[in-house]
Formats: sequence, C-alpha cells, structure tokens
Amino acid sequence: MTRRLTSSAVLAALALGAALFTAPASAQPLHLKIASPSPAGGFDTVMAQKIADKMKAKLGDQFTYELFDNATIGDEVVHMQQVRTGQIDMTPLGSDAVTLDPVWAVFDMPFIFADRAAVAKALDGPFGQELAASMREKAGLEVLAFGEIGFRQITNSVRPIKTPADFKGMKIRVPGSETRMLTFKTLGATPVNMNFGEVFLALQNKTIDGQENPLNDIVERSLNEVQPYISISNHVYTPVTFVMNARKFAALPDEQKAMLKEAALESAKEIRELGAVKDVELLAKLKAAGKNEIIEIDRASFVAASQPLYEQIGAIAGGTYAADLLKAVK
Repeated sequence: MTRRLTSSAVLAALALGAALFTAPASAQPLHLKIASPSPAGGFDTVMAQKIADKMKAKLGDQFTYELFDNATIGDEVVHMQQVRTGQIDMTPLGSDAVTLDPVWAVFDMPFIFADRAAVAKALDGPFGQELAASMREKAGLEVLAFGEIGFRQITNSVRPIKTPADFKGMKIRVPGSETRMLTFKTLGATPVNMNFGEVFLALQNKTIDGQENPLNDIVERSLNEVQPYISISNHVYTPVTFVMNARKFAALPDEQKAMLKEAALESAKEIRELGAVKDVELLAKLKAAGKNEIIEIDRASFVAASQPLYEQIGAIAGGTYAADLLKAVK
C-alpha cells in the first residue's frame, strides 16, 4: 500500500533533514573538568569561572563543566600532572609552569614589565605564540591565554626592605623555580622553596621570615596579618598560563577550539583589568587599616643588583626567548 504524505509532513521532513546537515560543529556537547589551586577569589580561579561562563553563553545546554577550586583535588603540582594525563581538562599554571617548560624562566627576570600594557603587548602577540608552541611541544599542553597572578610584592616580619642590603639574613619563601631561587639569592636573601599552602603557618611560626606574591594573594591568604612589612616592589610579573590537555583540545571541532581561545583571551584581558583595579584598592585598604608598614623600594638599587640575572636566566630558558621577551616589551 502506498502512503501519501501531506504537505505539512513533507515540509517537516525537509526541515529535519536540513537541520541535520546544517547543524554547526558547536552542537557537539562539551564537558570540561577544571581545577584551580586558589580560593574562589584568586585571580586564576576567577579566570577559570569567566571562561566557563563565556562558554556557557556560547553553547548553552551543550556545555557543562566542573570547577574544583581551593586545591580540592590537589595542589598546583598535582594539577600539572592531572592535566597532562587527562584526569582534568584545564587548569591555570602559575610560577610552577617553569617545571614543565624551562622557557617560562623568562618571567623570573626581574623588573622587565613596566606595566600591564607591556604585559599585553608581549603575551597577546607573537611572543605569546612562541611560548604556546614551546609548551605544546614540551608538555603536551595547549595554552589558551595568559591571564594574571600579578605584579609581586615582598613581605616580611623582620625589617623594612628598601634596598637589596635589607635582605641580609632573611629566609624568603619562593615558588619551586630555580630562577626565582637564583633571583633572591642574587639580591641577598636566603630563598626557601615551600608549597604555597604551607606559607601562612610558616610565617606565623617564623620558620621563614617573608615571602613574595601579588597583593591579591597576600590579602586573600591573610598573609598581611602575620607580616608587618610590605615592600611595593613589582619585581616580577607572574602570568596565569591557562592550559588545556592538548589531546582533548585537538579532538574538538574547529568552532569549539575558536570559542575556547576567544573566551580565554577575553577572560585574560578582563582579569588584567581587575588586577590593576584591585592593586589600587588593596593598597589603599592596607594603608587605611594602618596595621602594616608600606615601603616603596629603591628601584634603582634593585635593578643594579639584578643585572647579572638577565644573562643567567636567559641561559636557563634557552634559545633566544629572553632576548625576544626584552624586545617584545619595548
């Protein structure tokens, strides 16, 4: 028996067929497992949330995610392993990125970024692409964008630090980076490598005398409560290198790859703007509270003491990366 389709049925069938053939690649569901070592207010966690929100706006119900903050499933060292093995899909890398790729040592060259405009010029341009290619090759990670941890400041409980000579006899905690250790040793301190999660108690117990981090992290972790002296040094700018497992990224449809890169870059720019605002706000609050002595360093003396580091750190980074970064910020 032959069935005759009504005109409405024919139109419905044609519409269904057209939908099947014209559905965008982005219609493929995407689920991301994201981990951050910082609390909800940390810039790296805020950037992770921004990326997720932007992807949700782009893909709607086709995008789902899990965000584990505050080292819920491990610290930054664990996250670096997890993202490479595919246990998580995305994570922000801070200073410890250098343990995956020595090229990241260039960020430990002190006093090279004058401001965030210089940061954007370098990291959002060809130099940032050089770094991304290196990380992809050496660690199997796709760099989505460079956000910020921020300009780092020095705190301690011994004396005001205004010149490198003031570091004498001080144990200063630094991240697990050969070049950061080298920097503070060259400047006259005794650098101590310690996981960030252990720093507050070590400062409180005076196991160490001081540490260096951006103001946002200093206040977020309440380090200012056990560190009476805060030196505004801006000695190093630490980016957030927001990475994704390269195999997972490569398997995505091209449209979703573009969406992720766009969402990450937009988020990075917003985080840098937030960082600039927060620096001003936090410094004003610290001064108003009157519990900490705020010291402006003698920048010229620190720059002079840092001169040997540029060649030494450049050699550790390898290639022409140090020279390329110095050119990129001019």
